[in-house]
Amino acid sequence: MKKTLLALAAMCVAGTMQAEFKAGFARVDATPPLGIPLVGYFSHRVADGVLDPLVVECVAVSDGTNSALIYSVDDLHLTNPFFEKAFPAITDATGVPRDRIYVHSTHTHTGPADWPRDSFSAEENRNVMDYAGIRIAKLADAGRAALSDMAPASIAVAKTVCKNISFIRRYRMKDGTVRTNPGLMNPNAKEALGSPDETLQLIRFRRTGAPDIAIVNFGTHPDTIGGTKYSADWPGVVRSTFEHGIGGGVKCLFLNAAQGDVNHHFRFPPPGRAALDARKAKQPKAIAIHMGRAVAGAAMSIWDVCEDIPAGAVRGAVKPVAMPTNLPTADEIKWVEMFDAGRKSEIPLSGMEIATLTSPGSRVRKLKGGPDHFDILVSSVAIGDSLAFAGVPCEPFVDIGRDIKARSPFRTTIVTCLTNGSEGYIPSTKAHSEGGYEGLSSRFAAATGDALVSAQVEQLKRLK
Repeated sequence: MKKTLLALAAMCVAGTMQAEFKAGFARVDATPPLGIPLVGYFSHRVADGVLDPLVVECVAVSDGTNSALIYSVDDLHLTNPFFEKAFPAITDATGVPRDRIYVHSTHTHTGPADWPRDSFSAEENRNVMDYAGIRIAKLADAGRAALSDMAPASIAVAKTVCKNISFIRRYRMKDGTVRTNPGLMNPNAKEALGSPDETLQLIRFRRTGAPDIAIVNFGTHPDTIGGTKYSADWPGVVRSTFEHGIGGGVKCLFLNAAQGDVNHHFRFPPPGRAALDARKAKQPKAIAIHMGRAVAGAAMSIWDVCEDIPAGAVRGAVKPVAMPTNLPTADEIKWVEMFDAGRKSEIPLSGMEIATLTSPGSRVRKLKGGPDHFDILVSSVAIGDSLAFAGVPCEPFVDIGRDIKARSPFRTTIVTCLTNGSEGYIPSTKAHSEGGYEGLSSRFAAATGDALVSAQVEQLKRLK
C-alpha cells in the first residue's frame, strides 16, 4: 500500500512539473541588404536605404510537453514557395512540428520581396533568393532563441479600443460604383462601406525571473510611408513605444489583425490630420509615429488591469481547405483583350480597378483556364481552454475577423492576417458582391468569405 501511495505521489509531482507553463521571447534583426525590390504597390521599387530596422520576433510557449512558436515578421507577406523551405528549417532547428509553427507577416509596404518574380531583373532575383536563405536562417535562429529564453509564466488578457486610427477605405460613390481609396477630399464619395474594428487585444505573459512579454493585436494596413527605404511602418513604432513606456525590460510582439479593407486615410481630414500630412513631407514616418503611439498608448492603458486566465495544454492545427476560385467573367476577359489591343479608354473602369484587372499578374490572366478551387491553409494555436490564435494566409476584411472572434469557443481569440502564407484579399461575402478593387483582384469567389470563417471556427472547436 505504501509503495502504491508513493508511486501515485510521484505521478502527481511529475504531472505538476509537466504542466508548468513557460514562455520565451526572441528578436532578431533581419534588415535586408540594399538592392532588393520592395513590394506592396503597383510600381517597381528597389530598396536604397533604411528608415528603421526590420525584425523577426518569436514568442515560444510550452506546457511542459508541447511547444509552439508564434512569429511576427516585418514584411508585406511570405508566400508558399518561401514556406516550403522555411517550415522544415524551423522544425530542424527547434524540434517544433509544423502544426505548432505560426508565422505572421505584419504587412509593411516597405519590406522586401520574399521570392523571385518575373517582373524583377536577373540580378534582383538573385538578391531576393540570397536574402530568402538568410531570412529562413533568421526564423530558425529566433525560434531557437525563444525556446532557450523560456521561463515559468502565467497568462493575463485585456482588450480596449483604439479610436480614429483605422478607417474603411472602400466607398460607395454617388454614381453607384465602389472605389477603394477614392481620395481624401473627393466630393463624389457618398458613404463608407462598413465600419472598422477598433478593438485592441493584449496578452501579458507574467514571467518568473525574466521580463514580461506582451502580444498586441490590432488591425489596419501598414502603408503610411511609401518610398524606397526599409521600414517596419507603424507596427515597429508600436513595439518600441510600448517597450520604452512600460520599461523593466518588457518585450512586445505585434500581430496585425483583419485589415483587408481598412487603412489610415480619413476621407475628409480634420485640421490635425492635415498637419500630419504636412509633417510627412519632411518626416516620412510622421503618420507611422502617430499611429504607433496611439496603438501603443491604448495597449499601455490596459497593461496593469489584465485579467488572469488559466494556462493549459499547448496544441495547434494546420489544415488546407478547398475554396472556390474567382473565375473571370466574359466581360473581364474582353476588357483585358481591349487593354492589350491599346483600347484602354474604352474599358468602363478606372484607378486601382483597371490597374488590377489589366496587370501582368492579374487574376483574369491567371485564371482564364481555371482551376475551380484553390486550397487555403487555416492555422490555429490554442493555449488551455481560454486563449487561441486564429491565423489566415490572406488579407481578410474586418467583418471576417469580427465573425471569427464572435463564433470562437475561446474566451480570447487573436485573429491574424497573412499567417503561414499569402493568398491575397479575401473580402467578406457581402463586400465581394458589392464590387471594388479587392474583389476584382481576389483569386477566390464571393462564397469564400463565409467559408473561411466557418473553416477557422470549426478548427478552433476541434482544438477546444
